[in-house]
Amino acid sequence: MKTGKKLDKTRGFDVWLAVGRTNMKVHRALNQSLGELDLSLAQHEILLSIWQKSGITQKHLAENLLVVKSNVSALVKKLEARGLVHRDCDPCDTRNKCITLTEAGKKLVQQSFERQNRIIDAMASVMNDKELQMTADVMARVGKALDRLPGK
Repeated sequence: MKTGKKLDKTRGFDVWLAVGRTNMKVHRALNQSLGELDLSLAQHEILLSIWQKSGITQKHLAENLLVVKSNVSALVKKLEARGLVHRDCDPCDTRNKCITLTEAGKKLVQQSFERQNRIIDAMASVMNDKELQMTADVMARVGKALDRLPGK
């Protein structure tokens, strides 16, 4: 059904589209590379978060990764079944589980982080240091603007 009416693009529409498409390309590249290690991007992000803060709870993982706790719980169970993480009761609150990496998990996260760095290096290779800093500054401002949207 053709209406014949032209849609008016808002200021920044083409930039939004470019950012979205680039994000999809990054995710595709990461998923392909991490898939060779039998990891999803979500699993990699969980392993990396645990590497950065050993003993983190599932609740804090969910908050850090901006996902619901049930998703983190399901992913952690899979990682635990593979022998990559270990869950223990939080001594301060036994309702919470503290998560640590096993030796196999530490080895895998180092491999997956190297793959992530290769992709980041490819992205950064087309920008000089000033452009990288400018992009970081702009993305920080965009993130804050999105945080101020109603319903946040």
